[in-house]
Amino acid sequence: MAKHNYYPDTLKIQIVERLLKGESASSLREEFNIPGRGTIYNWKKWYLSGEFHRLKASSGRPSEQELSLSKVLEEKEKELELIKKFFSKERW
Repeated sequence: MAKHNYYPDTLKIQIVERLLKGESASSLREEFNIPGRGTIYNWKKWYLSGEFHRLKASSGRPSEQELSLSKVLEEKEKELELIKKFFSKERW
């Protein structure tokens, strides 16, 4: 079996929908040459939870850009909370 295959998000969705209709994961893996056992189940989890952006990625891991943006957002939210606390204590 080949590793690091690219599957378009539309194909991933079709595979998940076939899985949800009752086809076995092993038969779908064999048909589409999907190497990992848990790959289809990860796609299913993301599909059912509405995380379609993860289906568009070439792998399940978030990209470096997504990680850095979420980190910046998290820091800004912390700063905002500190500012809110400061102004709630000191009323002009």
